[in-house]
Amino acid sequence: PRTLTLPGSDLDGVLSLRTLADATQLRAAVHTGSSLAIVGGGYVGLEVAASARARGCEVTVVEREDRVLARVASPELSAVLTRFHRDRGTRILTAAEVREITGTAGRVDGVTLADGTHLDCDLVLVGVGAIPNDALARDAGIDCLTGIVVDGSARTSDPHVLAIGDVTYRLHDTLGKMVRLESIPSAVEQAKQAAAVITGAPLPPHEVPWFWSDQFDLKMKMAGMVDPETRAVLRGNPSESSFALFHLDSDGVPVAVETVNAAAEFMAGKRFIGNRTKLDPTALADPATSMRDAVLQSITISAAPTGPAHKTWST
Repeated sequence: PRTLTLPGSDLDGVLSLRTLADATQLRAAVHTGSSLAIVGGGYVGLEVAASARARGCEVTVVEREDRVLARVASPELSAVLTRFHRDRGTRILTAAEVREITGTAGRVDGVTLADGTHLDCDLVLVGVGAIPNDALARDAGIDCLTGIVVDGSARTSDPHVLAIGDVTYRLHDTLGKMVRLESIPSAVEQAKQAAAVITGAPLPPHEVPWFWSDQFDLKMKMAGMVDPETRAVLRGNPSESSFALFHLDSDGVPVAVETVNAAAEFMAGKRFIGNRTKLDPTALADPATSMRDAVLQSITISAAPTGPAHKTWST
């Protein structure tokens, strides 16, 4: 886990979330009457916030960027999650930065922000990302950039050494770029590649990368990688906590899908991304139109003039 180099960051009660001991300590400290400050509004921070609120703990999330999940989610999904958390009592501060962690007798009692605001708390969770632990590979002379560089068969620059998981940096065929994916599905995909190399079996095709997160009663699944140059097409109703956001390129092909309590849309979107299926935005935005019909209609209108046919997002 990435750590903070701030005054007070070594106080008792400043935690990261990596080990079973971290989780045990966090669970024991989070209860009715306690207060938790979470530094970082990523998925780890928001998942802990949801769990802590469910246990009656007062929670404040401090995010340096202007929205939560700024690195990994679309602005539309960030807005929905922010509203959902705030409605359930989570205090979310964006464009805010922690300058100091304060304490009494060696124990955390609050955090001070760059604007001078002081937040009282009993515990601080630092969730500001992770650093690839590639020291062993570097010491062995294996190529590393932002992680251990591997190819599509999980081989490092030493063909006798394989590497898989969050620590690896690879060219992903589906995404068409070098990435370091931090997810269980990615590690499982690479495990299949490594097993194929070891056993001499054919290599499996690259899977569309996907991720999930559970927060309160929201089950979120995302596939692909959100690109700010794409347009978001909303299917469903965020106010009913069941919707999907399809991110289409200029040809109408989805590059990513973000879903909340919408399993069918996730599965279809993941398949569409992998197959580079062109979709009709108007049909896609209409929940009364099946996903299959959204694909079929896109074929019939592909030669028609294009225009702003997608559903306008509104928060």
